[in-house]
Amino acid sequence: MNEKAMNLPVSTRGSLAQGFAPFNYSGAKHVINFGYGLPDPVMFSELAWPDALSQNFGVETADLLQYTDAVGLPKLRSGLAQRYNVQHEEVILTGGASQALQLLGDAWLDPGDVVLTEDPSYLGALRIFSIAGATIVQLGISADGVDLNELESTLRRYARVKIFYTTPAFHNPTGRQISRAHMARVAAMLAQHGAALVQDLVYSELPYNGVADWLPSGGNVINVHSISKVAGPGLRLGWVLADSDIINRLARLKCDGGVSPIVSNIVLALLQTGELGAHIARLRQHYRARRDSMHTLLQGSRFCEPEYFLPSGGFSFWVRLAPRIQAETFIEAARCEHDVHLVPGGHYGPRSGHHVRLCFSYHPMNLIEEGLRRLDKLHAKLYGRSVRTLAENGRLEL
Repeated sequence: MNEKAMNLPVSTRGSLAQGFAPFNYSGAKHVINFGYGLPDPVMFSELAWPDALSQNFGVETADLLQYTDAVGLPKLRSGLAQRYNVQHEEVILTGGASQALQLLGDAWLDPGDVVLTEDPSYLGALRIFSIAGATIVQLGISADGVDLNELESTLRRYARVKIFYTTPAFHNPTGRQISRAHMARVAAMLAQHGAALVQDLVYSELPYNGVADWLPSGGNVINVHSISKVAGPGLRLGWVLADSDIINRLARLKCDGGVSPIVSNIVLALLQTGELGAHIARLRQHYRARRDSMHTLLQGSRFCEPEYFLPSGGFSFWVRLAPRIQAETFIEAARCEHDVHLVPGGHYGPRSGHHVRLCFSYHPMNLIEEGLRRLDKLHAKLYGRSVRTLAENGRLEL
């Protein structure tokens, strides 16, 4: 039977997926993994979790334990519509932001179609759109966002651009906040070419300086949200905000019995009681303190350059490795010799090969400090001798 199974035909998407490693949370628990942007599990217990089967929020037990609509539990859709000031029919619930992106890929992309994004960009989205058969074209990004001149020339060059994907609040992995005005210009340029702007807003509730502002959904603007970063990824609940015709198109692509009504009831309760808002306020303080602590540690590190953008939201720093480091050699040695896992920057974009993403959200600070110490130790082992030799020869000032 095994031989027969090995000879079964594989779809194009199945073949493309073989180029990506499966998500492995269990493995991440036993090493110092700076690559995964996971929430701090300590904060899960800070939230007053409601009774999942409670009928206090208007959903009967008969509906909680049944299949639900493809677009999601009606009462939660209404609650989210009110939260974002959109119409009920402009909301669809999904199995996390990942399913939302998969549905958008199914709705818009045929093999050979083009998805634009920045370099660097979110690994999960690059994976989803690549498996859909899209050609990924990554553009330069500055403090303001994607380079508009490069965007315009790229739109003229490629006839099959279907989607521009971005994380404007806050950019993954750089942590930048891209202004609403800039994204409005991007949306207008895309509209002229019949392309959609997909804004991934999973970090939008976690600004560390002031408030986040983003372009609202409507027209060619499609917004993706998730409860994962502010309550818990295990809930597997996200939502898409878009014009009703887009929502209807996505609903027809959903082949399940709807997002779990029980999970939806939990999120509904968090919204109605106001507990979620108080929890988000705690999270902002918690993660900002984490960011500041890691910033202090990085300023004393030798394996990366001290100049980088201080994240204004999100879970990670985007840093450039120190000069003369051979990125692949260094990253492989960190994994094999020190149990410190980094994702090569080239996975985030072809121009980002000498960078790494350093997440500060999941591990406690003592492990983060230990991980950075191990990286510095490895840097000294691999490159310290040549540095000392140059200094001794008068060609380098220490």
